Amino acid sequence: MTEAIEKAVLLDDRAVAAKQSPTVLEYLIEDFTPFMRARVTRYASRYDEARRQELFSAAMLAFYEAVQNYDSTKGRFFPFANRVVCARIIDCIRKITRHEGHTVPLEVEDEERASPQSAIIEELSINSYNTEHRQSLLVDEIEQFQAELATWGITMDALSKHSPKHQKLRETYRGVITKIIQTPDIVQTIQLKRYFPTKTVAELTGLPLKKLERARTYILAALIIRMGDYDFLSDYVK
Repeated sequence: MTEAIEKAVLLDDRAVAAKQSPTVLEYLIEDFTPFMRARVTRYASRYDEARRQELFSAAMLAFYEAVQNYDSTKGRFFPFANRVVCARIIDCIRKITRHEGHTVPLEVEDEERASPQSAIIEELSINSYNTEHRQSLLVDEIEQFQAELATWGITMDALSKHSPKHQKLRETYRGVITKIIQTPDIVQTIQLKRYFPTKTVAELTGLPLKKLERARTYILAALIIRMGDYDFLSDYVK
């Protein structure tokens, strides 16, 4: 077991223990404070310090709720906490935006709505926001993906080196991935035992053992995306 995997397992255990121990929870929150501040900065850099502190408090509460609701049988703690915290920050920003929108004087609001130019500007602003929001979510998915790869001792550079360059080989690996997904016992072994049963997969798919060992990095990466919460990256796998 690599050091990265040991750290990931330790984090999952700490999250479980934090439900029962205020001391463990306190240290866990302390360790994750830089992470939560970074998330607030990513989504709310345009706000002043007071507003960012408000969002940070919301992120702290979301992290606490993530600990209380974490189920180790359903996956790793970090991806789960990341989703909960980011969702809460985004939700708070939406509420702030709506609230600030209500402070616009009625006569000004009506005048702006009556202007065709303002309608075009509003539509372009919404489209720009949606594009930026999607890009931000994609960046978050990539960061989460890198973190999950690290628990298997895999880097993005290693993944790039082990990715098949030829279409025929990609199709072969895709077939292997599909068969694994369709075999609950193997999926459970990978998710819960954190072990890739190379010999069992070779017997299931008919792919030679040596060839499967060379493909392990690529197949594991694809499985992480297919079995995880990756709306954007899953399009690339498909």
